Order: sequence, then C-alpha cells, then structure tokens
Amino acid sequence: MGGMSALSAQFIGLTISFVQLGIAAAQGLYYYRVFPHDKRLLKYLVVTVSILNTAGTVLSSFMYWSFVSNCFRSTSPRCQAWDTAAMILLFVSITLPFTVQSFYCHRVWIISGRKLYATIPIILFATSSYVLGLILIPPQQAGAFANDAILKISAAAAIQSISCDFTISFSVYFYLRPERTGVRRMDTRIQSITHNFISMGFLVCLLAISICILYWAGAPAAIGGVAMVLRSSYTNSFLALLNARQRPDRLPTMEIELPTSLVHNSR
Repeated sequence: MGGMSALSAQFIGLTISFVQLGIAAAQGLYYYRVFPHDKRLLKYLVVTVSILNTAGTVLSSFMYWSFVSNCFRSTSPRCQAWDTAAMILLFVSITLPFTVQSFYCHRVWIISGRKLYATIPIILFATSSYVLGLILIPPQQAGAFANDAILKISAAAAIQSISCDFTISFSVYFYLRPERTGVRRMDTRIQSITHNFISMGFLVCLLAISICILYWAGAPAAIGGVAMVLRSSYTNSFLALLNARQRPDRLPTMEIELPTSLVHNSR
C-alpha cells in the first residue's frame, strides 16, 4: 500500500473515530442523566472507559498530524521509532478493549446463572490478549513493528482478542435468545440489527477479524485506521449496553390493594 493510500485509510479511520467519540460523549451524558442511582463502581467504569477513548482519539490525531507534517515519506530513525505519545497510545489501545471485555465477562457470568464454564474461556482469551499486547510496548522503541517476531506476537494478540469477542457475542446471544428466556422483543428490524451488532458485540468482533485479514493481506498501514474505529466501537458498545436498559422512571409499578377490615362495635 502506497504512502498516500495508507494516509487516506488512516485519515478515514481517524474521522470515523471522531464521530464515534461524539456519539460516546452523548451516550455518556445520557447515562448519567437517566441512571443516576447506579452503583458507584459502574459509574467509575464509565468514566474510565470514556477517558481512555478520549485519550486514544486525541493521541491518534496528534500522531497523524505529526507524521504528516514531519515524517511524510521519511525513513529517518527518528520517524521509524515510536515516541512516548505512541507508547501511551498503544497502552490505551490494548487497555480499553480489556476493560470492556472484562465487563462483558461479568455480564455473561450473570446471565448464565453464574456458571464458571461460561466465563473461564472469556477470562483466558482476554487476559492472554492483554498480556501479549503489553509485551509489544517496549520493543517499539526500536521501530514500529519492524521485527517479524513482534508482528507475530501482534497477530497472536489479535487472534486472542477475536476469540474473546466471538465467545462473548455467542454467549450473550445464547443465554438471551427468546427460545430460552421466553421473552420476545418487539423491536423493528433496524432496532434488532442495532441491538445484535452493537450491544452484543458483533460489530467489534467483525472489526477485529478485519484487522487480521489486513495483516495476512500485507496491508499493515490500513490496520491503524481500522484500529482507531475498533477502539471507539468498544466504548460505544459498552455504553449502548448500559443505556439499553429500561429507564427507572418507566419501570412498571406494582399496585397492592391492602384489605380493610370493618370493625363493628357491639354494645
């Protein structure tokens, strides 16, 4: 892939990530307005995911502008090596998915009736992907994925992340399917597609698969653009799941009629 094509792919990914950042901000405001009585730990988790997503988008735009203005078509060692901002961006890019996957793991544990065999594969896939991602950070000082071994570790981490996302999506669909729960959703076709692809994690799973396809196709420059979209998609999937709950002010109330007893005074 040529230099201009790579820049175009990354610019498209950066633009989409900015749009998703705005959507995530709107979802975050909606969450705090509609669900003010959620547990404090869940609120802290929302803040953490939002901060990581915002930091990742800002750092991505900074790196893109720095590369275009200073290192376009340059092969100097300074441009090939990653600076501190890039290292932080890589850390954010692997920490945010791990955080959201951990939340989904807890959700699968709840809807499965707290069955360990449903959550252990998710824990193993998420942890191994995160550890492999952390291994990638120090070698980048010598060059951005310049070593073939580092590329293989990156591909292994992506495969582990795909396995985790697929297991989460399949588990959520399996345990919440209408045939099992007996609850039929009255959604329209568009609402059903949105629910399945965003709330259940199918979208992030497809984006992670596309990264592996681009890796095997020999288009590493385009991976950066897809990775920007993937990072923001994790955030929006997490917030969409929280906001899909029924609003507390619209919960059905149970009216209980207390029996009254008539007392007759007798003389």
